[in-house]
Amino acid sequence: MLSSTTRRTTTLLRGSSSTLASKPSDITNPSSLNASSNHHQLDQRRTLLGLVHAIDKRVYRWARGVLPPISKTENIALGCGTIGFDRDIFSGNPSLQHLIDTYQPSLTTEEQSYITNQVTTLCTLLNDHDVVTNKDFSKEAWDYMRDEKFFGMKIPKEWGGLGFSTEAVSQVLAKLATQCFDANATVAVPNSLGPGELLVRYGTDEQKEYFLPRLANGTLIPCFGLTGPHSGSDATSLIGSDCVVSKHPVTGELGVVASFKKRYITLAPVAGVVGLGLNLSDPEGLLGGSGDEGFTVALLERGHEGLRMGPRHIPLNAAFMNGTVEGEDVW
Repeated sequence: MLSSTTRRTTTLLRGSSSTLASKPSDITNPSSLNASSNHHQLDQRRTLLGLVHAIDKRVYRWARGVLPPISKTENIALGCGTIGFDRDIFSGNPSLQHLIDTYQPSLTTEEQSYITNQVTTLCTLLNDHDVVTNKDFSKEAWDYMRDEKFFGMKIPKEWGGLGFSTEAVSQVLAKLATQCFDANATVAVPNSLGPGELLVRYGTDEQKEYFLPRLANGTLIPCFGLTGPHSGSDATSLIGSDCVVSKHPVTGELGVVASFKKRYITLAPVAGVVGLGLNLSDPEGLLGGSGDEGFTVALLERGHEGLRMGPRHIPLNAAFMNGTVEGEDVW
C-alpha cells in the first residue's frame, strides 16, 4: 500500500503532467520541460528520504529497546580504550592521508635486528608440514623461542624482557605467519593475552619480582582462561566462572573461592601460569570499599591446589596448544 504522502506525491505528479500537456508553449520549450522534470524529481527524492529517515528512527528505537544496557564492566572497558584511526573508519569517511600524517610507526635498530636475525632463524626451525603433521613444534624450536624471549617481547627490559613496541611485535607475528601459522598463535598469546602487561601496570612489587622474570625467559608460559562452554569469550557474561570474596577458615586471610570451567584455552597444555577471568561477588562486603564486584582476573600457577589444566583438545585440528582449565571451590 502507498502511504498518504506517497499518494499525494503521485497525484501531484499526475496533475503536473496533465498541466504540461495542456500548454503547447511548454511542450515546445525543452528548457521548461527539463526544469519542471528536475523539480518533480527533487520532490520525489525529498519524499523518499523523509520515508527512509522515519523508518530508520523507528528501527533505531526498536533496536534500542531490544538490546541489553551497557554493563558497568563494559563501561569501564570503553573508558580504558583510546581513540585512533578506527574513529575515522566508523565515521564513514576515512582519510588515508590523515592516517599517513598522524601515525608514523617505525622500528628501533634493535627491533629491526631481532626481526632480521632471531625471527628469521626461528622460521628456519619451523617446517610447517611437520608441525601440522605432528601437532607440535620440535624441542629445538620450543627451546629457541624461550631462549630468545619470544614470549617476553612486551615485558620491560628491567624485568628481563625485550621491551618491544606494539609495532615490532606486530611485525614479528606477521613474519612468523608467513612460515607457520601455529607459531604465530603460540607467540601471540603471551604478548597479548598473557598477564605480563597486567602485572607491569597493576601487579604488586612482590608479584612483579616473582612472575615477570619467569615470564620473560619462558620459564613460565602463560595462558588466559576466559572462554567458557556456555558464554564464549564474553567477559561480561561468564556463566559458570564465579568467585566469592571470603576469609580463609584457618588463617583468616582475605581471598576468593572460585569455581570455573574453561575450554579452548590456547597454550593451556604447556602453560605454567593461567590468568583466570572470573565474575567476582562480595555478598558480605568484605572488600570494604577497596575493590568492586564484577569482572576480575586471578593468577594461578600450574599445580595450585584444585586447579586442573588439561587435557589437550584439538577443535580446529591445529598444532598450537589448546586445552581446558577447570576447578571447583578453589581457594
